[in-house]
Amino acid sequence: MKHKVIFLLSAILLLVNCEKELKPVHVVVVDPVRHYYPVIQGELMGVTYELENVDEDPLFIREVQTTCGCLVPRDELPIVILPHKSGFVHLDFNTIKNTGYVCHYVYCYGNFADSTYIELSFDTNVVPRADYIRDYEQLWTEQTNHKGSMREFVDGTTAQKGYYTEDAATAKQRRNKAAQQPAKEEEEDEDEDF
Repeated sequence: MKHKVIFLLSAILLLVNCEKELKPVHVVVVDPVRHYYPVIQGELMGVTYELENVDEDPLFIREVQTTCGCLVPRDELPIVILPHKSGFVHLDFNTIKNTGYVCHYVYCYGNFADSTYIELSFDTNVVPRADYIRDYEQLWTEQTNHKGSMREFVDGTTAQKGYYTEDAATAKQRRNKAAQQPAKEEEEDEDEDF
């Protein structure tokens, strides 16, 4: 009985001493605002933010909120970053439901010194695959190359256009010179007769 009481009292003292208030922590975020190069629609893009704890107490990020369901945090919560160490917030961005310019915000809630949260953001352009939307040249070719068009009658089909080389202009000039050459020779012959 005496051992049970001592064990119970020591457990209560241990739990009371372990419960510590989280102190506010100063954090340096590496590149909190980012602009990514364009990605193709349907790709899974990884976004990773580095946070550096510059204080003497640990940082606890207890919640990560995003502005879109297509942006999902990969890390188990809470994310703990020890004093004078760096940690990461990893996110997966699924581009399947986005097209064009996209800007997303990420809010990390924790024991930050200046606020209860920090704001991270990134933007990119999501380009649709060529399978779904044709580019200008493909649309123009479809419009102008239907059977019986005046353009096809004048220019011919693609297979009939032939080819050209860099020497084509000089060959034409050579032909013109060759045509002018006999005329000069005839003039010289006439001069000799007189």
